[in-house]
Amino acid sequence: MIRKGIPKDIIQAAQVLEEVKAYMLNIGIDQWDQEYPNRIVLTQDIDREEAFIYEEQGELLAYMVLNEKCDQEYAELNWKTATPFVVIHRLYVKPSAQGKGISSKMIKYSEQFALENKYQSIRFDAFSLNETANAVYIKKGYASVGTVLFRKGVFNCYEKAM
Repeated sequence: MIRKGIPKDIIQAAQVLEEVKAYMLNIGIDQWDQEYPNRIVLTQDIDREEAFIYEEQGELLAYMVLNEKCDQEYAELNWKTATPFVVIHRLYVKPSAQGKGISSKMIKYSEQFALENKYQSIRFDAFSLNETANAVYIKKGYASVGTVLFRKGVFNCYEKAM
């Protein structure tokens, strides 16, 4: 089940995030660290009512944020659609639950959210060295619109019209 995050989710969301960070680092993807994202960021996401979680039997297995905020680097890219758009941030799945289609369910949920809220497109970025994530987005019909450079390196930017 996917639902909006609530304050009591912060503990589990932060624990799963730390598992994800350790897993990614272990497979050579140095995307996230103690600076970003962290428990403070997750708390802000939930306080703003922008966090969405996937849970099964009370266990938080995935997390993402949907909002209209994007980094200033996005302005330099050749987006194909007009505003308004929604942006996916911090999509992660508990390592033990990966490979079970949960990220696909989260993406499908974001697409339904975009349609229901009359957004013209969905935009987001993915760390260029995270080959699995990039392959999933392309398979789901997201088009590459270029790259941006953030603190951790090059990120591929994607968009899908609604």
